[in-house]
Amino acid sequence: MKKLLGILVLVLLLSTNAFAGKKWGSGELKLSPFVTDKFIEYIKGNQTRAPYLFSVSIDGRAYRYYYCGSGLNNCRGGDEQILQECERSSKGVQCFLFARNRTIKWNNGINSGKGKASKINSKWSYSQIVAKLTELGFFGEEIKKIEKKIKSTDDNKDMTQQLKDLNEMYKSGALTKEEFEKAKKKLLN
Repeated sequence: MKKLLGILVLVLLLSTNAFAGKKWGSGELKLSPFVTDKFIEYIKGNQTRAPYLFSVSIDGRAYRYYYCGSGLNNCRGGDEQILQECERSSKGVQCFLFARNRTIKWNNGINSGKGKASKINSKWSYSQIVAKLTELGFFGEEIKKIEKKIKSTDDNKDMTQQLKDLNEMYKSGALTKEEFEKAKKKLLN
């Protein structure tokens, strides 16, 4: 009986320590268009809902996020709980933390997870956030899907602003010259 109890305690300690050390994601990750939309929703927040934690499955198809009702940088804990919820929604695919507040912490070799280079501004447009995610190596959506999303989210913008957004995406590397020209031609027609 003592051996069984000892083994049980040892297993629990090892699994807890292994889990605690692996909460932040690392390695290659491409977010699905759906998860990208949810990440942008999380980033935008509002006056009473400050972004706190965003977790994502390693296949980029499942997510969970928490807001902090007390304001930015005023919440603590919840890391293990959000990962468990994400893994339940992903049907067992492993999840890791992707962002805390408005800083992407996932280390993929391109993103350092620190400083201004990893921060997302809540005032950025949809296309600016997609361009930043692409620059950091987390997004590789096809140009037609990007054009469709920009069109649906930017319906109220005038053509000049849409061209500026398209140009920003090109300059950030989210679009190739050929994709940029094709999208510009389509917009002008």
